[in-house]
Order: sequence, then structure tokens, then C-alpha cells
Amino acid sequence: MKQSLTRQITAGIGMAVALLIFNATTSYRNTLKLVENERRVGHTHRVLTELEATLSTLKDAETGQRGYLLTGEERYLEPYHSAIARINEQVVELQQLTADNNRQQQRIRNLKIAIDSKLAELEGTINLRRQQKLEAALREVKSGRGKQIMGGIRQQIATMTAEETQLLQQRARESQTSATLTILTFTVATLVNFLLMLAVYYLVKRDQTLRDNAEIKQNQLLEQLEHDRHSLQLTEERFRLAILNAPLPIMLHAENGQVLQINSAWTEFSGYQHSEIPTIEDWTEKAYHNRKSLVQADIDRLHQLNSRISEGEYMIATASGETRIWDFYSAPLGQLSDGRSLVISTAIDITARKQAEAEIRMLNATLEGRVALRTNQLQAANEELEAFTYTVAHDLRAPLRGMQGLAEALLEDYRDILDELGQEYAQQIVNSGQQLEELIEDLLAYSRLSRTDLSLQVLDLESAVVEAIAMVKADAKSSHAQIIVQSPLPAVIAHRVTLIQVIANLLTNAIKFVEGVSPQVQIWAEELELPQKGQTDRDTAGELERGTVGQWEHSQLLMTSPVLPVGFIRLWVEDNGIGIAPEHQKRIFGVFERLHGIESYPGTGIGLAIVKKGVDRMGGQVGVESQLGQGSRFWIQLRKHDRNADDFAGGR
Repeated sequence: MKQSLTRQITAGIGMAVALLIFNATTSYRNTLKLVENERRVGHTHRVLTELEATLSTLKDAETGQRGYLLTGEERYLEPYHSAIARINEQVVELQQLTADNNRQQQRIRNLKIAIDSKLAELEGTINLRRQQKLEAALREVKSGRGKQIMGGIRQQIATMTAEETQLLQQRARESQTSATLTILTFTVATLVNFLLMLAVYYLVKRDQTLRDNAEIKQNQLLEQLEHDRHSLQLTEERFRLAILNAPLPIMLHAENGQVLQINSAWTEFSGYQHSEIPTIEDWTEKAYHNRKSLVQADIDRLHQLNSRISEGEYMIATASGETRIWDFYSAPLGQLSDGRSLVISTAIDITARKQAEAEIRMLNATLEGRVALRTNQLQAANEELEAFTYTVAHDLRAPLRGMQGLAEALLEDYRDILDELGQEYAQQIVNSGQQLEELIEDLLAYSRLSRTDLSLQVLDLESAVVEAIAMVKADAKSSHAQIIVQSPLPAVIAHRVTLIQVIANLLTNAIKFVEGVSPQVQIWAEELELPQKGQTDRDTAGELERGTVGQWEHSQLLMTSPVLPVGFIRLWVEDNGIGIAPEHQKRIFGVFERLHGIESYPGTGIGLAIVKKGVDRMGGQVGVESQLGQGSRFWIQLRKHDRNADDFAGGR
């Protein structure tokens, strides 16, 4: 009986031990699988976070580009430069995180190509803006190419995010299944083990039961210690790999100067292997030479502090003899097993940045000289233009007047000798000389408008119109023209002589280009409304763009201030002439632009060019509304005089 009981007890204990081992083994394997599943879930979360960060970085680059295009100020490019610095690191991080997924790796390569295209597009528009070609830059933006590239990038990131989300869901389900299986296995095994031990309890003495329980506890403790040891090894391995593969130079060194580890980046940038710098003293000897004592003092200070410090910038000598500039940061990592303090030091190579700063300082130092040189060049160009104007005004007129005088003398003194054809030829010489004289006068007037400083002041628009009408009185009388002025006309900010010449040129055109009827000219003015507070500059500029000449310059003026400080006066000159086709309405304001032959309508083709140049110089605009056979309505737009905005009446 005792032998049978012993066999039963032995069998029961054997079964309990076997079940315990099975339970421990199963729980251990399930726990490892659970930990691995949780790690994979966390890894997928990191990929999703990095994808979102990459897209956000591109948005920052676009924000910096748009701010710079609108303002032209370099400070708005800070988000753009920061994005450029981060984007490649983020793409590399994505490649590392998805190294086990070939499809995602291919997508990341495609994403890298698209990102490079987007960055190239952003850089192109910024360069156009830097070359003072805002219109070209805006046209490039409006072309939609950048938006199309960005849409492709969003689609690629969305595809990658969808796959990672699917992986996340799958791994979460696996993790949940593993956890459930672990709990279920442990619960069932524990229950069976409990029942078995309960049976043994009735077969053995209490003291034997206690010994069995003590043995079970000891086994559990050993298993926990083994698990902890394995976890510690994994943590140490991850830390070692993180140090070795970090993109920045990293060194681990102990209190007595021993260099415990340097990573591949340190070796790559400095050229020194770990075997060449086993101690801090070897490093300072090779990298700092005669400055090593100063640097060593800073290194010794690291082991006396318990907080992260910034050591600052140091010039180091690489193994190849090149001088580089590193910015060092260090922090304590606790103590080694032998009691020595452990410090981690990282560095950033800022050589390129320092060289760029030196170049900027040099450019700033030579800026004044370059400005003076440019000023001298402009002065020389103006002097050459003055000399050319003098030649046109004097040297060219002298032979012209001689030719005219001889032709007129020929008609007066030899009219009886010349036949009808000879008289016609001589008269054509006189007429051509007069036309050339008028052309020279108009060219000189146009040249003076381009280089003369115009002092703007408050002018009575009505008095300027009266003087302009007096200038064209002879032409109006000969053509039986009727000029009607709708008074009163307000005051404007303008240059008196230039404004009178502009109005006179418009009246001359209104009288000249008429067929079959007497010229009828109407003159009136209207005040343009100020934009309401809160209306954007871009909206205001858009309202003014209606196919008129000079609108782009005015749009630029509007975009420089949130609310216009003064109003505008628009002066209209309407005629009943032959009209102008819409496709020619911008051409007519160019120099020598004629829509009709000189035999049909006399003139030099410079009159309207003088109008536009004069109005531009006075800070205004000019335009026309016309249809063929229905007359034309020319208008000029100038700033209105406002007693609360007299500071705008200065010179241009």
C-alpha cells in the first residue's frame, strides 16, 4: 500500500512537474510572441507618424515659398529652408523603417523622386522671384504643375498609409489573439495543475506539500530571472546599434579618459579609427595639436557635472589633414560597473555653415563698393543719354533745317522753271522735313519724361484741361471740333507740365481720328471708391484688372499696403471717331505703334506713348474703351488730393 501510494505520489508529482514545464514553456513562447507583436505594432505606428511628418514638412516648404513669393522677404523662407533640411532625413528614416517591405521600399523610391520634383519646382519659383520676376513666378504657380506634383505625393503617401494601416490592424489582431491564447493557456494549465496538486495534497503530508510549493516558486523565480537577463541583453544590443549607426558622430568615454566606443559617423567625418584614438588624450593630440590642453580642461569638466552641456564649437584636424569645425554636446550616462562615470559626446559638422557665414560677411563688406560702382555706371549711362539727346536736338536738326530751307527756296525762287512733278517732289521734301521735325520733338519729349525728376503737387484738374484745350485750339478750329467739359473737375496729385501735355495729346487724337463728321469730344471725371476695411489687397487688385494698360504696376502698388491711403480720380476723354479694335488697344500705347498709314492720319506714332509714360511717372494708369466705328473713351487715373494724406504728394 505504501509502495502504491509512493508510486501515485511520484506519478502525481511527475505529472505536476511536466504540466508546470509545459505551462512555463508555452507561456514563455506566447509571451515572446506577444512582445514581438507589440513591437511590430509600435513599429507600424512609427511608419505612420513618419509619413504624416513627411507630408507636413512638404506643406511647410510650400508655406515658406508662398510667403516669399507674396512678400519677397527672405525671412519668409525659414519654413522652406527648415523643410529642406528635414525632408531627406525623413525619407531615409522611412526607408529604414520599411526595409522589410519591398513594396513600400519601391513606393518610397517613387516618393523620393516626386519630392525631388516638388522641391525643384519650389526652388524654381523662388529663383524667379529673386530675379524680380514675380509675374513669371506667379504664372508658374498658377500653371498647376506644383499642385499636380503635390497631389501625386499625397496619393503616394495615402497608399503607403493605407498599407501600413492594414498591417497595423493585422498585427493588432495577432497581438490580441496571442494575448488571449496566453491567458487561456495559462488559465487552463493553472486550473489543471491546481486540481492535480489538490489530489496530491490528499496523498502526501503537509510538509511535503510545502516543499513542493517551495520548489515551484523557485522554478518560477529562475524563469523570471532568465527572462529579465534576456530583456537586458536585447536592450543593450539595441543601444549599441543605435550608437554605431547614428548619423551624427558619437563617442562614449569613461572618467579616466578611456574611449569605449566611437561610431561609424565619427570615423567617417574625422578619418580616425577606434584603434587610433583609444583614449581622450590620443584624440586631443591628433585633432587639436597645440590647443589640446584647453580642450582637455573642458573634457575633464564633463565628468564633474550631472547634466547635459553644450561644449561649443571646436576646430579639429582630420586624419587627412583637413580642418573642420564641430559643435560638441555631451551628457552623463551614469556609472560603469567599476564605478567610473560614463559620458556620451555628440558632434555636428558645421564647416559648411561657417564657410557660408564667412562668404556672407565678405559680400556685406564689399557691398558698399559694389553699390558705388553701380551708381557710377548709372551716372555714366545718364551722361551718355544726355549727350545723345543733345546730338538729336542740335546736330540732327541742323542738316534737317538746311534741307527744309533749300526745298522751300527751290519752290519760291525756281517755281517757274520746275514742272508740276518737280514742284510736287520739292513740296514732299518740305513735308517730310516737317514730319521729321515733329518726330524729333516727340522723341525728345518722350526721353525727357523718362529721365526728368517730376515734382508732384496738388493741381486743379480743371485748369489743366483748360490749358490743354488752348494748346489744341488751332486744330480744333480747323476741324470744327466741339469740346465739352463737364465741370467741376477735382484736384489731383500730378506734375503740371506733364499733365497738360498728356491731356493735350489725348485731345489731339480725339480730333484727328474722325471720318465724315465734325469731332465731338466729351471730358469728365469720376472718383473711384476706396476699398472697404478688411478687403484683401489681392481682391482689390483683381477688381482693377479689366484689360487696361498699366494694371500690373497698380496691382503691385496695392499689394504693398493693407488699405489704400488715398482715393483715385479717373479723367475721361470721349470722342466720336473711328474707334479701335479690342486686339489693338494695348499696342497703341507703345512707341511708333500706328494702326493707320501717315497718308491717312498724320502723326509720329509717339503721342500715346508719351501719354502712358507721363501718367506712369505720375504714379497713375491709362487705358481705353473702344469699338470699331463707335468712337473711343480714353481715361487716365491719378491720385486724388486728400488733406489727410498730404504725405503722398511728394516727388516720385
